[in-house]
Amino acid sequence: MPANAVELTRHTLIAFCKEFVARPYLCYTEHGLHALFFSRLYNAFPAENRYAECNGQQVCVVQKEYPTAHNLGKSRRQHWDISVIKAPVVPAKRPNAFDYLPLAAVVEFGLNCPSDHLEDDIMRLCHPEANVDHRFVVHLYRLSPIANKVSGRDWAPESNILCSKDSVKLALRDRPVEVFYGVVDSSGTTPPGIWLITGRGIEVVAKLVPTPAHKPRRTSQGSGAAGKECFPHEAGGHR
Repeated sequence: MPANAVELTRHTLIAFCKEFVARPYLCYTEHGLHALFFSRLYNAFPAENRYAECNGQQVCVVQKEYPTAHNLGKSRRQHWDISVIKAPVVPAKRPNAFDYLPLAAVVEFGLNCPSDHLEDDIMRLCHPEANVDHRFVVHLYRLSPIANKVSGRDWAPESNILCSKDSVKLALRDRPVEVFYGVVDSSGTTPPGIWLITGRGIEVVAKLVPTPAHKPRRTSQGSGAAGKECFPHEAGGHR
């Protein structure tokens, strides 16, 4: 088990992305993914580390929709998808200090989102007033063929608004953000897997061996996941 909050968040993200590629329809929307990841991360923290004290009040260190510490170049403050409050908590000496707590990590999600969504997440995370120590983005694609879509929210494999892994790396411009890029395609057209993209390169985290589209398979547990799980972690697997 990772020893600190950032490593624990990263560890949980890798497991979460693997689960998404193996079972992409657990959640209908991106907001469902937020809720599911919140539960995974909360439970990953040891019970004694899930709460901290702030000005005499107990605070859960894992937060959903925690406010940004600044407007970050927008017309008003926004909210982070998932945040981890830095513990022990050192509140700022200001009114409403609970709304401006330092964050150990933030995770922003995108499910079938265009490049401008990703670029906006990167810009906000790297803003000088973001008050965030470590920055993660989860950028996921769930694809199925136009003629036989699993969900109306799926994108087609041939969509021209899919971001390539190289374009994500280019968007980072050496900024300190870790992007977990995952794709699953029930048509078998696009190779499925998970990649970690940073300004330094593109690293394979996990691959999935696809099975024919829409044909459930038997596993030793009897589940019907749309693909054969094959998740070797390949450290140093830069493309």
